[in-house]
Amino acid sequence: MLKTATLLATTSPFENWAVNAAYSYLLAKVTEEEAILPTDKYIAFDWSFSEISAGHEGIKLNWNQPLSSKNQFASLRITSATDVREVLVLEVSTAKTGKKIADWDMRFAALLQPFELQIPQEYLQAVFDEGITLKMAKGTKPFWFFKNNHSAKTAPKAYLPHLLVYEKGTNKEAESSDRWKDRLLSFESLQTFGWQQGIVWDGLLEMSKKSVKAKAVLTQQLDLYFANNSLVYCNLNNVKTVEKIHTVESILPFAILAQTNPTHPLLKTAIEFCEAHANVEGVIADGTGNNRMVKTEECYTVSYPLAVLAKTLNRPDLAQLAIKTLQSRISILEKGTRIYQRGTEQGELFFENWSRGVAWYLLGLVKTLVHLPQSTEKEALKISFQNAVEKVMSYQQSNGLWYCFFHMPKTGLETSGTAGIAAALTYGYQNGLLNQNVKEAALKAQKGLLSYMTPDGFLHGTAQVNKGGDTLQQNGFRVISPYTLGFLAHFTTT
Repeated sequence: MLKTATLLATTSPFENWAVNAAYSYLLAKVTEEEAILPTDKYIAFDWSFSEISAGHEGIKLNWNQPLSSKNQFASLRITSATDVREVLVLEVSTAKTGKKIADWDMRFAALLQPFELQIPQEYLQAVFDEGITLKMAKGTKPFWFFKNNHSAKTAPKAYLPHLLVYEKGTNKEAESSDRWKDRLLSFESLQTFGWQQGIVWDGLLEMSKKSVKAKAVLTQQLDLYFANNSLVYCNLNNVKTVEKIHTVESILPFAILAQTNPTHPLLKTAIEFCEAHANVEGVIADGTGNNRMVKTEECYTVSYPLAVLAKTLNRPDLAQLAIKTLQSRISILEKGTRIYQRGTEQGELFFENWSRGVAWYLLGLVKTLVHLPQSTEKEALKISFQNAVEKVMSYQQSNGLWYCFFHMPKTGLETSGTAGIAAALTYGYQNGLLNQNVKEAALKAQKGLLSYMTPDGFLHGTAQVNKGGDTLQQNGFRVISPYTLGFLAHFTTT
């Protein structure tokens, strides 16, 4: 049955969008040999999975039902159950006649990332009649994806193999607010533990100030990782990890844990990790000696959690670590009109004006500022934040978005950076750190993002997670990344 929603527009484009939208998930039956997981590997949450490997005939998906209407579009989706560190392409063909539909590009797929392929209209009837075959065309390692086994150990529907079917005429530029909230306020926003899951939880935390459901979902998701005073998760090598923190980018979830469960024993583990990664000046970074790399990510994933922990636990020393870590990023990574995503402490710089890197920078500054106690250092950081915002706003395009690299239009418009920047601007003016013209820029960005929403409420147009270097970020490849829903959540508190 198709779902419908009609709502009235309000001040924020993300509050209620006027549209009559209809879509449905048609779950696929997966025909395959039973996938056997190596004994040293683990699938997130023990969800059921399937495997596609090089040199094998592939797997078949079918729906065992007719196409209900010719007045429809359909997109094929599957969700990665592993972290891919190579170019991965799946050949998609009709299951019986073998007609090739597409080469499906899933390069550098992230754990818990759904991929979407629009089915050309001329193949849609055959897909329903025959099903499809998925076979590895490029790739060397087994690709695992979630499948339905009709049990409690099954991924949520949006993460299972399915056809997203929607009617011609659906207004994708003004999708209902309930659709993206449906995705966020469920297990369909679960992400890899670390910065991705932290963004989702940070957004849910903001929404929970006004939403009982958001608070309940946040608690449920936290319990999947932090139950029983422990921490258990699937790491990027599909290894079950217990009470270990691997990088400074994995500290962000503890900002939310500290605000929801301030006595959790794993907060001590996070603090000890940060202290162990601080140099004599109190600057936190991964690496040692001359091999330390400072990144804008740590403004958000380290300084913000430390500021929260300092306030929650009455630890002024942690506030100083947060300040020193921010000051180092400002000193090293901001140069004139440019903000670099990373650099060595010796001055070598990389990723100039990368929009997602700038989002980390602004979010880290503004979130840390809100939680820090008053001081002369805080006032200086506030001025740095406001100056950075002015620079960033000068690069905003007429449609409200930013290019993937601000100064390089050929890299294309990009939604995760835009959403993250808009979230930082929104949070800044909500907390009295920014003025009215910034609010207008944030609302302009929110409106610009509407055309990138899928009918069921995921945000498309995101540059892939940064495992492929400059080339991957600059070549226009775009994906769905559910963590971006956490950015959108900030808009609803306006």
